[in-house]
Amino acid sequence: MKSAIYTANTTQVTALPSGSTIPLGTIVRRFGCNINLGGNGIMLKGQGYYDIKANVVFTPTSTTAEVYTIDILKDGVPIEGARSSINASTRVTLPAHALVRLGCCDTTSVVTIAITATTSTNTVTLNDASVIVEKL
Repeated sequence: MKSAIYTANTTQVTALPSGSTIPLGTIVRRFGCNINLGGNGIMLKGQGYYDIKANVVFTPTSTTAEVYTIDILKDGVPIEGARSSINASTRVTLPAHALVRLGCCDTTSVVTIAITATTSTNTVTLNDASVIVEKL
């Protein structure tokens, strides 16, 4: 492993609207020069493969069950297969995983996590979010 980061947001965020980028909190552990946290995104820099593991805990504000989805995005575009969904009306935990590649040595990308609900007017309370990214 050449670089790694572990971020966590344990501060409750209320009324997070559908389609929002999940706030990733702060850096818990980090080493190497290829990965860093910037705002609500994790910046990747340099050619290679990056293993991404995310875990999001949230509570829907609606008591009616509907489908909630988290997606891992690279430069604002959902990564194929890096999605997790559940039909819920109570507190849930959703994991998502991805492996991305940056092709050139000077290449940079930003990884974010978004949450959506079937009904776009519904909101969630974010209870916890953690992300681990490793450059392989």
